[in-house]
Amino acid sequence: MVAYSHLSMIAFVILGLSMVRLMINYSSLLAKNYNDSPDDDVFFYWPHTAISFITFFTIILFWWTSFPLRDLAYFPNEGWNLFTFLLYLSVPFLFFMVSEVVAPQPETYKDKSVDLREYYYDNHRVILGLAWMLQVMLLANLFIFFKGELESLKVIGRVIMLCIMAPMVISNNKRIHEIGMAIFLIGFIYTILKYHVYAVI
Repeated sequence: MVAYSHLSMIAFVILGLSMVRLMINYSSLLAKNYNDSPDDDVFFYWPHTAISFITFFTIILFWWTSFPLRDLAYFPNEGWNLFTFLLYLSVPFLFFMVSEVVAPQPETYKDKSVDLREYYYDNHRVILGLAWMLQVMLLANLFIFFKGELESLKVIGRVIMLCIMAPMVISNNKRIHEIGMAIFLIGFIYTILKYHVYAVI
């Protein structure tokens, strides 16, 4: 039996719950903007929308790129132990936590308007702090499970992302966040196109 087939089950349940939670929270915001009352609209803010978009599709990408771990020639059963299992689970755990906080819960804004710019800056330390930790764990997973080389573009890109994200966690300066989020969004789209679209065409 392939150990990964058994061990991955809890990871994929958590990833699935993360996606569902994020979709519920975000679709509630969209629905609120199109109800009959003009007094409780949602005011979207593009860096918040960008981090929500990146979170959702990074969940899908982690799920997608985990497929090679089913191959014993790629990652043998002997490679699994409690440490590697917890390291692998750390990514779904953090995805779930980010999904919980990146968009406000529907019950917190019943019958009142929501300014997502205000929400973003009120909660950016938690949102981006968890996202920073998530990138650290994704980098560790890249080395342990996906044979990442120290000088590869994927590793360099993640290190650059961590360096850019660090001041965003600390500061609530609008310019820092908007420039940083624009870089993340462009880099994310580039990564999808380079490694997951054109790589398989």
